[in-house]
Amino acid sequence: MHVDQKSVSSQTHRITYTHIKTGGPRICFMFSGLGYTYEKPLLYYVTMLMLKHGIDVVQIHYAYSKELMTKSTDEIADVMMQDIDLVLQDVLSHSDYKNIIFAGKSIGTIPLIQRVMKDEVYKDAVMLLLTPLLTRTELFESLLENTHKGLLVIGARDHYYTEEVYQLKTNTMNIEVIENADHSLDVLYTPTESLKALETVLNGIEKLL
Repeated sequence: MHVDQKSVSSQTHRITYTHIKTGGPRICFMFSGLGYTYEKPLLYYVTMLMLKHGIDVVQIHYAYSKELMTKSTDEIADVMMQDIDLVLQDVLSHSDYKNIIFAGKSIGTIPLIQRVMKDEVYKDAVMLLLTPLLTRTELFESLLENTHKGLLVIGARDHYYTEEVYQLKTNTMNIEVIENADHSLDVLYTPTESLKALETVLNGIEKLL
């Protein structure tokens, strides 16, 4: 296994990313949350799961102010894709991966749902939507049209949770609602239940791999 810390630039943007290489034919691009970074339990163990299966991992390191969340869903997607596209082009132009997986957490699901999932180039990619912002109408409506294989996970006590989430279940997209879990998929003051929630997520992802 080899780890590269890289950066890529355009005339207006510069973005860094970590590329963990296993030598396998598959790759997982990861889009973190604003405050939920790759060192936090969920994304850390999703990374470990990918590596266990010989899947390369790219962790994209972006940083935005909280003010971004006040913008429209499409504006957020456009801002983030300016950075994300630089990484996708840099990685995929230098490698010949046979399968692509995308994993987004919280705000990281916005460009994934609004842009990547609508791009014909990635029509066969597997999508892991971890605590998507389902109360944003545009995101929910986009997901209703989804045809990708994947997993959507959200906590029943997440402030972005809606009981309509089960409308998004299809033959290819699985839905997992974690009872009593918050936006971090933690069950407050109950570490053993939080660990069970994490295990549920990892088992759901493993079935797709």
